Amino acid sequence: MKKRLYLLNGNRAVIYALSLIGFFYEANIAYITALTLWLWLPQCLQLELLLLKVIKH
Repeated sequence: MKKRLYLLNGNRAVIYALSLIGFFYEANIAYITALTLWLWLPQCLQLELLLLKVIKH
């Protein structure tokens, strides 16, 4: 559960950082990446947890 919260907050930080990069540098690819990650956040979180589980074993 703790790993899930860390990953969720990490993903939110990445989304926020990409949004700021897109805003300040007018980089559309940063906006698109941030929106894609935001839309697929639950699936990305599941994939990250699965990868951590595989790496651990």
